[in-house]
Amino acid sequence: MIWGQVVRITLRVVSSVVFAVVLLLSVCVPPGIAEARDQPKAANPAKEIEGMDHAAAVLYRDVMDGNIEKARADVAEVSRWFSMGQVQTALSVEAIHALSGSILEVQQATQSVQASPDEWVKAAASLRLATDALAHRNQPLWQQYYKILKEDVSGLNSQFAKGNMKGFAAGAAVLEDHYETIRTAALIHGKSTEVVRTDSWISYIKGLGQQQNVDASAIRGALEQGNLTFNALFGREKDATALAPFIPQESERRAELAIGIMVLLALTYAGYRKYRTGFYG
Repeated sequence: MIWGQVVRITLRVVSSVVFAVVLLLSVCVPPGIAEARDQPKAANPAKEIEGMDHAAAVLYRDVMDGNIEKARADVAEVSRWFSMGQVQTALSVEAIHALSGSILEVQQATQSVQASPDEWVKAAASLRLATDALAHRNQPLWQQYYKILKEDVSGLNSQFAKGNMKGFAAGAAVLEDHYETIRTAALIHGKSTEVVRTDSWISYIKGLGQQQNVDASAIRGALEQGNLTFNALFGREKDATALAPFIPQESERRAELAIGIMVLLALTYAGYRKYRTGFYG
């Protein structure tokens, strides 16, 4: 009898102590902490992406103002944000390689005494559009180049109609220059397949412009595909299957090889980063 009472009293004391501890923890621990302890931390690259985009915007402004000394510090700031691991988690391997290349291109342009202001602006603009594509996926600035590139294709049609192949070749170079400005941004936006096709189309057009006795029907067919190519790149046309015919088989193989090399370089870069704490160590 006495022993049973002792057991019951002991159980009540233990229960009271356990209840008191649970109550104390529920008061002391802020809401949500207990749930967070049971779940893995989710990567949140938003802060790093926003910081890098802001730094790229400042860089572009300083380059446009001709403040190259300041721009050199700006590109170091962009590189610092990019070197934080969270930014890469939002990118494909192709986009990582392209964005790192854009940063390096701006650094080289601002450090080189031989680089022209046009080269500085082009490199800074490409980087600005690339970071904006990452920070503003719904309404990226690079989409505004659609009209520019379509006008470039229209210009090629005009030169071809006039029989001015020198003007045609010059127009192809201008088109390529405009396209290169948005290429990294397009990759970041997830347009890898469309970028490979556009690379092949521009290479084909440039080759036609450099031929002495070019087949007029070949140029005409390629120009017709130009609008479809850019419609697909900018998401203005869902079906891109009609893009294949203008690309010769050899050009297609070169394009596949090029993208393979790009992915290999990106994977090599990713492995290299594991042994470095900074982007330009």
